[in-house]
Order: sequence, then C-alpha cells, then structure tokens
Amino acid sequence: MFSIRYHTSPVYYLRSGACIISAAFLIPAYCFAANTAYDDLIMEARGGDRAPLFNYLVQQEKSTTLTPEQVADWLQVSSWAEDDEQTLSVWQRYRYSMAVPARGQIAVARTLRNQKKWDDSLAVWQSALRAEPGSVDARSGWIMTLADAKRHQQALTEAKSWAQSEPGPDRDALVAYVYHSQGKNWDALLAASRADEADPQNKATKSTLVSALSANRVAAPALELSGSDSATDPLARRLELDAAAEIVRVAFTPARNEDERFLVADKALARYDRLIKEWQNVPAARADLRRARVDRMGALLIRKRTEEVLSEYQQLSADGQPVPDYARRWVATAWLVERQPEKAEAMLTEIYSPPVGAPVPQPTPEDHQELFYAHIDSENFDAARRQVYAVIKDSPYLRRIYGSPTPQPNDYWLLGQTLLTQYQVATNDLPAAEKLAEHLARTGSGNQGLRISYAAILEARGLPRAAERELKLAEVLEPSNLELERQQAYVALDLQEWKQADELTDDVLARSPDDTASLRLGRIRDVHKMSELRISGSQGIASDSPVSGKHDFTWNSAIYSPPINDNWRLFTGFNFATGEFEEGKGINRELAAGAEWTSRNFWAEMEVSGHNYGDGQKIGGRLSGWHDFNDSWRIGGSAERLSQNTPLRALRNGVSADGGEAYLRWYQNERREYQLSFAASHFSDGNDRIEYGISGKERLITTPRFILDFVPGIGGSTNTKENVPYYNPKSDFSVVPGLSAEQIIYRRYDTVWKQQMTAGLGSYWQKKQGSGAITQLGYGQRVQWNNVVDGGLMLTWDKRPYDGKRERNIAIAFDLNVRF
Repeated sequence: MFSIRYHTSPVYYLRSGACIISAAFLIPAYCFAANTAYDDLIMEARGGDRAPLFNYLVQQEKSTTLTPEQVADWLQVSSWAEDDEQTLSVWQRYRYSMAVPARGQIAVARTLRNQKKWDDSLAVWQSALRAEPGSVDARSGWIMTLADAKRHQQALTEAKSWAQSEPGPDRDALVAYVYHSQGKNWDALLAASRADEADPQNKATKSTLVSALSANRVAAPALELSGSDSATDPLARRLELDAAAEIVRVAFTPARNEDERFLVADKALARYDRLIKEWQNVPAARADLRRARVDRMGALLIRKRTEEVLSEYQQLSADGQPVPDYARRWVATAWLVERQPEKAEAMLTEIYSPPVGAPVPQPTPEDHQELFYAHIDSENFDAARRQVYAVIKDSPYLRRIYGSPTPQPNDYWLLGQTLLTQYQVATNDLPAAEKLAEHLARTGSGNQGLRISYAAILEARGLPRAAERELKLAEVLEPSNLELERQQAYVALDLQEWKQADELTDDVLARSPDDTASLRLGRIRDVHKMSELRISGSQGIASDSPVSGKHDFTWNSAIYSPPINDNWRLFTGFNFATGEFEEGKGINRELAAGAEWTSRNFWAEMEVSGHNYGDGQKIGGRLSGWHDFNDSWRIGGSAERLSQNTPLRALRNGVSADGGEAYLRWYQNERREYQLSFAASHFSDGNDRIEYGISGKERLITTPRFILDFVPGIGGSTNTKENVPYYNPKSDFSVVPGLSAEQIIYRRYDTVWKQQMTAGLGSYWQKKQGSGAITQLGYGQRVQWNNVVDGGLMLTWDKRPYDGKRERNIAIAFDLNVRF
C-alpha cells in the first residue's frame, strides 16, 4: 500500500516506509556556524547520530539567539529522526520571530502531514513555495498533501499540469500517487508503468510500480520486481503474503474438478509452510507470521482439511487478537462441514449483524448461502425466513448500472428466489417450492442450476420420472456439470437404474472425491449395496380378539444379501406367531429363502418356505411383484401357497389357505395417494374368502416439524362357508376414517427422532350381527440414524365388535430395518 510518511522526492514518496534523503537538500556548509565543530555535528547527524547536534542547539538556544539557518537545521534533523513533537515545538517557538528558510518549512510541512493536519500542512507548503517557487520537494509535498486532504480534483489538476510542463518519471510517479489517493488504482498503475518505462533503471520509479502493482493485487509481479529479502524487508514480506493470498483466491475459483483446485491449494500451502519456517524466528515478522497463518486457513479449507482449520483458529484466537472476518467465514464453513451448524450460525450472525455503529459488511451471494444453510441446519427456520425475505425486499428484478441506459437483471433477485425455494423445501412446503422452482426453470431456461433445483424438488415429492425428464433437458447446457450428475445419480437410484447410478456416482467421486455433496451421494450408494436386516412384529398385552387370541406374539424377520450383479439379492427369513385360544395354544413357525429382483419400473420376489404349525412340515411358496407405469400408477400383486395371511386360529385347527392379492395404487405426491386392493383365499376346509379395500392419505397440516394426515379406510370381506373354527363372517364391511400425526422431537442431519400418533373412529357391519363402532388409538416413537437404522415402537389400542360382541386389543407393534 502507499504510505503517507515521506522525506524525499515524489518518486520516493510513493515507496512504503521510504526514508531517502534528497541530495538537493544536503545542508550547505555556509548555513552553519563557521567553526569546524558545528560542521562535525552536522555530519554526525547525517550519519544517524543526531543527539550531539540536538544537545548543542538546546545549549546554544539558552545562551544566545539561534540563527535562521540553525533553526532550519534543527527542524530538518528532527524531521529526519521522525521526532514530530520536537519539530513542531521548535517551529512554534520560532515561526513568528524569524523567517525560517524554506528547507525548514518543508520539514515542518512534512511533520504536519504525517500527523494528518492537512490544512496546517498545506499552509506551510504554500509558504515554502512562496519562499522557493522552484522547489521540487515543496511542490511535490504540496500536491500529495492536497491528495491526502481529499482535494482530489485540485491535486489531479496540479499533478497533471506539472507532468505536462515538465515531463519525467518523477512527475508520472506523483500522478500515480494522486490517483491512488482517489482509489483509482488502475489509473495509478498506468502512471507508474509509464514512469518505469521512461526510466527502467530508476530504483524510485521501480518502487512506485511495485506499490501500484501491490495496490491492484498484482502481487506476484510486484514481488518479482521488488527483489527484496522477505526475512529483513517488511515490504517484501507483505508482497510475499499478497502473492500467496492471490493463490488462495485462485483456489476458490470454480474449476472442472476438485483436482485442479487441490493443485492450486497445495501450491499455496507449500508457499505458506516455507514462509512460516523462514519467519518464525524473526521478531520483526511477528505480525506477518500471524497473517500467513490466517490466510493459510483458506488453502486448508479448499483442501477439505477442516479439522486443521478449526484447530488453527482456536490457536490464533487464544492470544486475544481478533481474526479477520474473511477468515472467520472460512471457519464458519468448516463448522458446517463438521456438522456443527450452531457454531457456524453464531459466527456468521456476528459478522453480518455487528453492534450498532459498527460497519456492516455487504455479503456476497456465497456469504448469503452460507448463513442461510447455517440457519437451516440449525433448525432456526425463523431466522432463515427473515434472511430470505430481507434479500427479496432489497433486490428488485432489474437494476440500473451507472452509464447504461438499459436495466440489467439483478443476481441478488435470483439469489432471493432460490433461497426462498430452499426454505420452502426445508419447511416441508413442497407444493409452493415446486410451483416457484418450475416458474424459475421455465422463465430462466438458460440457467442449468434452476432446472436441476426443480428436478430435485420433483424427486423429493416422489416423482423421479418427472425429475429425470427435467435433468435430461438440463443436460443439453452442460452435460458434465457435477451438480447435474449428482442429481441424476439420486434419480437413478430412485428409479432402480443401478448401473446408471454407479457410473454417475463413480464419475462424481473421481472428479470431486472430497466434496461434501459427493461424499453424501457415495454414502447413499454404499448403503444401497449393504446387507439388510428387516424385523417386525407385535406383542399382545390385553386382548379378547378371536383373530389373534390372548398373549399373542408375532415375529417376522428377513436378512438380505448385498446386491448381486446389480439386480439380484438373496434372502432368508424366519417368521413366528403364537396365541392362546379357547381350544388351545396356536403356534406357527416358518423358515423362508428366496431371491429379490429389481429393475426400472419392476420389483419381484420369489420365496420357498417351510411351515410348521401342527402336524409335520409343509412346503409353501410366494411370488410377489409390482410394476410402475409412471410416477402416479402402480399395479402389484402376489400369489402364495400356504399364505402368510392365514389366521393363526385356522392353522391351530389344521386349516391352511392358499391365496393371492392384487392392488392398484394412484400416487399424486407426498400429500395424496389412494390404493384399491383385492385378495382371494382358498382354505383347505373348502372356504373361499374374498377381501377388498380402499385406503388413502390426504395431507391436512404441514409444518417444519409436524404433519397431520387424514387416512380413510374402507374394507370388507365375504366367505362361502360358515361354522368354522376361526373367525369367518359371512360378509362384513367397515368404514374407519382416521388421523395420523407425526412430530419431530429431534433432528440433526441424518438422525431423526419423532413421535407418531394415530386415531380412528368408524363403523363395522357384520351380516346377521348388525353394526357397531370401531375405535382405534395409537402412540409410538421412531428413530432414524445415519441412513442405516430405522426403527419404531408403537402402542395400539382398538375396540371393535366380533360376532356382535365388542372386544378390545392392546398391543405393542415394532419394526426395525438395519443396513450393515
């Protein structure tokens, strides 16, 4: 940066920390006392030992009146020593009692300028110019002080006028200084380049060019031109740091893949490691060493070494010195990566909501997104909503750019709309999110990211084929886009396109192996390739039901192998059921083995089972499957020998059943679906049973942590035979509208703990028995952990009539799904 404390010609004034003495102001011998002793004191002062001269002048001042030349000597030497207090004190004593020579006035003007007393300094500069109109130093100092005092137009006019009347590198250097004071660093660089071109061997113009390059963040060429040793030269250390910081900034630039950014970040880390090693034992470099450690965190973040970023931050904060906001943003990003969003949210909020009176930084779009996702991941939805609507409020669709008559699209408007979409997704308002995302994708067809976001929402709503079509359209713009491939991989997994999902995931991981989004995709794919254990069942607590009996217990389990050749999985399972009836205890044991096959739009399972429920072993079998026509329609069914749905009481009495079922499902989205089912069973005692039903779901209430669904159910059955030892009404029919509620108790990324409540009140009709009320209640809790564990436990209570008698049933139902 350009410094403001100078003691020489304009070229040297542009040099940070320069303190070179102009030859034009070597103090002439005839200005001093005629004796040789005084000359010796002057020579010592020029060599740096100024105390003897000061002592002499103080004693001389007490015994006799000093001459104007001696006062000028005193002012000059104290100015060289940067003793502002002494310079101004001498000036105040003699300014009114004698005509101080111009060289003394120049020293005073510089001192006043160093103390930023612009008006006083300008007055003295003008006095010196009146005394010596041709003084180069006085004119240069006056123009630079005009620039320091923000009298930009006058300073620029005077500098240019002088450069035109007396061209030369020194004048161009002065113009560069004036431009820099106005913040016009590129103009300053142009003027400095002209000065260097006019006199390439001039060290002063070279220094001016170095300063101009540095001010424009052209750090590497500035460092090369400086040619100084950073271990001893403060300017060289600053340029080294600027050059390294430039590499870090380049590493943050989006690239085709992570490897390219990693190469740049590694280059920056190697440079910082070298500088830290060189400077760690240099006391004068302590501040530069700290800056190197601060800036190094950016390269560590690019390299995904977030734990080291946080460790370095803790060490830097331990000494009580503040860490710059730009580095704290990196720390907040590291907190987010390490899944500690509360710390990231607190840090970012502190940065962008400073105390009253403190400057408020202008967040970039990336900063807005970091803060937004910190709010979302912390479940602070109110803060996220306030942030989104604040961005929207302050961001009109079009903005006017100075000098352009045509309004331009506003990037911050698009940012606000995009964040609003993500907020709606996070708060379960998927219909609004889909509507907004579709509008943005259709009206911004050239924006690939908008179409990808729209596809992601379609997938979240359970519409993977519609999402696939949108992604195909987005593919036209940039087929190799990482975010596009990630979303295509998720959709492929939903559609059971296993090979496509593998190819996309492998490519994403190869190109961005340490990116958080890529690692999550890889994790989901890895979970799919794991083995799977499924367990479900129930335990009766108090039951009078003729269907399940007293003290009933059921257990169903199956373990699946990892996928074989993508489409196949082998499984084996064990099922058990027991219950006590009037005629005795019923027990059913079942061992099963089979294979599952999945492909796009299809699922099928084939099973062979061995049953033991009375006398000897029985061999059964099952074939199940479904086919999706599109996102909305699915048809499915199964056929079984020794059906698992055979009542335990029938098995207890030696009656088995074969059967099959079919169903048709219509799915609109996560808020509405209905299913029509039909089942037929043939019992070994000659009874034929037909069952039918309609079930559905209608979303009533949705909040970020709570949903309430209306779940109607209609069902009935007919049997051809009566007087059998199991519950077997000639015909019956039930209508049970119900409510199902789910509330999230705790949620942190892939770990969710929630409670579930169900309630139903309806009517049951049985032929020859009339009708009666059905009452159902249920309460349970469910835990999902790390995408590999999903388990729940629910206490249920229902009361309904059987053969005209109302019976109650209290039971605990459980289920568990584990991937390993």
